[in-house]
Amino acid sequence: MILLKTLLENAKIPYVYDGTNPQIRDIAYDSRRVLPGTLFIAVKGFESDGHDYIREAFTRGAAGVVAERMCECEQPLILVKDSRAALAMISYAFFGCHDLPFPLVGVTGTNGKTTITHLLYQLASAAGKNPALMGTLGVINANRSFESDRTTPESRDIAFFLDAFRRNACGAAFMEVSSHAIALKRILGLKYDAAVFTNLTRDHLDFHKDMEHYFKSKSHLFTQLKPDAYSIINIDDLYGKRLFSEMDSVAVSYSLFDKSADVHYRNVNISIKGIHGILQTPVGVIEVRAEMPGMFNAENIAAALAVWIHLFPYGSPDLNNFPFRPVPGRMEMIHTARGTAVIDYAHTPDAMEKVLKAASELDGRKRMITVFGCGGNRDREKRPMMGQVAEKYSDLIIITNDNPRFEEPLDIAHAIAEGIQEKEKMSICIDRKEAIRQAYEMSEPGDLLMILGKGAETYMEIAGKRRPLNDKEIIFKLEKHK
Repeated sequence: MILLKTLLENAKIPYVYDGTNPQIRDIAYDSRRVLPGTLFIAVKGFESDGHDYIREAFTRGAAGVVAERMCECEQPLILVKDSRAALAMISYAFFGCHDLPFPLVGVTGTNGKTTITHLLYQLASAAGKNPALMGTLGVINANRSFESDRTTPESRDIAFFLDAFRRNACGAAFMEVSSHAIALKRILGLKYDAAVFTNLTRDHLDFHKDMEHYFKSKSHLFTQLKPDAYSIINIDDLYGKRLFSEMDSVAVSYSLFDKSADVHYRNVNISIKGIHGILQTPVGVIEVRAEMPGMFNAENIAAALAVWIHLFPYGSPDLNNFPFRPVPGRMEMIHTARGTAVIDYAHTPDAMEKVLKAASELDGRKRMITVFGCGGNRDREKRPMMGQVAEKYSDLIIITNDNPRFEEPLDIAHAIAEGIQEKEKMSICIDRKEAIRQAYEMSEPGDLLMILGKGAETYMEIAGKRRPLNDKEIIFKLEKHK
């Protein structure tokens, strides 16, 4: 617990308040989570406004409310200019996140965040550091895991988890940092020991409006570094090269083949069995072997090793031939009695291009059958682009459903189909389970069944509700009842 005025001062935010000084037991941004002694912070969201629930918060026993405007309600009411910023700064002050006893690494970029954080988690686990992970696949620490609704949770929840990591004697924490999280100030006030920039390709332009705003949002992470922190940047990406040239902090470049990069491959071979390469680094040569096909995964491994050798130079596991394991839902291969199913999260034109290109280059493969859709209430212009990419690499295409949210699934499918010229290789099946079944039934030994868009997700988001659905389980059930 902490006194309200002490908490406000520790948060270092401008505010207007001159009232009582109650004890604060917790922070909440959802009025339904308010308990006696909670400080409720009213945040305006996309679908609702926390200011409309201030009375409810007091009814539930709120010790105080932080808001952007006056309202007729009980006291204490603390006025701030920006309640999102206040939520972050107050949460991190309440949970004591300004001086963490473990290194905090943030990874941002359109693609690769999940894989890189998981690779770092594997390295830290092998080093006995009791690591923690926060990202698309949930929150993991000390053999415990929690599902998360967002790639990067809300600031109060981040603060809660960081505090839990500390209590569990965490030795390193790795966080996926989305552009939404940066723009919506969820990480405001945190200081990172290292940050990674993977790449920037078309995505989320419904939110950021254009690529320049998208880039500015991503690059803002690098203003939240500690003085001695490392910036790990992919200079194969044009936006990465630009960011690298603008950095004032210690910047470390990585690349697949650019020999000017601090970390780069001397050579690398990709096969259906995975990756084998020789990585040149500032600490010498590292031999890389991983059962993770795809050149983009070689790039992700380079990023993870670049972070590791700079942030953890001592007490590392043997990095040569380190047994990196595939990440769930990322180019995850399931060998069936028919073809080989490949489950991947790719849901942007660039991510699809990388995954399908990597699959097309695998030795011994025959046809490629691709099942995918596109999310609703998001960037509409990428839909025909995804159709074009699918057509470029696929022999057969089934367009299906993928988190339509509040849009009509068939409208999304038709928008994707506009990008496909050879209509005879394409069909539409909105029922995703049925679409996967059709693709499975038509596949033969040697075929690749590419199931894209959802990866390890266990739900389909339709009309505001999440309904159970798991691509991997669908394949397993089909195989069991073949």
